[in-house]
Parts: sequence; C-alpha cells; structure tokens
Amino acid sequence: MKKSQLPEKARELLEQGAVIITGADIAGSVVERIQVYFADDGEAVMDVISKDDLVQNFPDEGVYALVTSPDGRGGEFRRVEMFEGDEDMYFRTDGTKNECDEFAGVPTVSFMETVESICSLKLKKA
Repeated sequence: MKKSQLPEKARELLEQGAVIITGADIAGSVVERIQVYFADDGEAVMDVISKDDLVQNFPDEGVYALVTSPDGRGGEFRRVEMFEGDEDMYFRTDGTKNECDEFAGVPTVSFMETVESICSLKLKKA
C-alpha cells in the first residue's frame, strides 16, 4: 500500500479496537519493550509496554506491526500472532512457530524514543 494510505488504514484498525506496534526492543530473541498505539476516547494513544502487558491484554481485534518498504514509498500492517511455546508465549508476523519474538523488523523502542525527543526539542534562534 502507498505511504499516503497508511494513516487511513491505521485509523481503520484503531477504530476496530486493534493495536498497532511501531517499535520493539528484542534481546536474546525475547521482546522486552514494545511501543504500541491504541484508541482511547477517540484518539490514537502511544504507550511503551512490556511483553507481559501484551500477553495479558492481547486484543481479540488484533495486533499489527507497521512495516515500511525499504524504499520508503509504501508499507503494510502485518498481523502479529501470539502462540504458546514450551516455556513462554511468543509473537510472530511470519506465520512460523519459531520460539522467538519477531515483529517484522520494526525499529527499536529506543530509536523511536530518540526520534520523539528530537521532535520536541526547543532550539535557540540563530
């Protein structure tokens, strides 16, 4: 889908009650922190949550990872599936049952937090 269509698709998903993942910190194949967007009182709200938070609050309406194309001209929302492994719950977008978390290559939460910090900088006038 074209880049210009992604915000409208995000609106549709959020209005249906789905969650959108835009960042994930994964260490040793296990996700530690996840940046999510969800609908709250008619607005898109961002939060950083733990793996346990997502496991316990996985919505029936679905979870989607925002994936952009390498050229930056398009992207998609890839459905995240949760499944039980031998010792833990796991998340994947690729349809496999490999016992490690995978979110379609979204950037790290740390990267997203840095971008947000840059956006809120107050600069001295030259």
